[in-house]
Amino acid sequence: EIMEIIPHRHPFLLIDTIEELVPGLRAVGKKCVTFDEPYFAGHFPGEPVMPGVLIVEAMAQTGGILVLKDYEDPENYNTYFLKIDGVRFRGKVVPGDTLIFRLFLTEPVRRGLVKMKGEAYVGSKLVMEAELMAQIAKNK
Repeated sequence: EIMEIIPHRHPFLLIDTIEELVPGLRAVGKKCVTFDEPYFAGHFPGEPVMPGVLIVEAMAQTGGILVLKDYEDPENYNTYFLKIDGVRFRGKVVPGDTLIFRLFLTEPVRRGLVKMKGEAYVGSKLVMEAELMAQIAKNK
């Protein structure tokens, strides 16, 4: 169902499941980080660490599900980053970890603009947080 809502595909689909979804309010997504992820071959190969930019992207994909799930035809829309603020990395994410993303709308969607706050956890440890702003746009 995720692939019916957002356009991302392997190897760039970075979320595995949506655990909770309250349309217009919040979403919880999950990513099981495995050693066979293609980026681990070149990102600190002796001590694999998930790249922070991919954690942000996985968080954004969870946010995309949150906002596009309300659309009758989500496959005809995409969400594009406009701004990322307040990004804080608070811990490493390594193979074997399960990332939990909690996304909250901070304002109602207006004129296709989306403002969200996101947090990423491994277990109960906060490993990343950010404020995201995106534009919902109809596909051409």
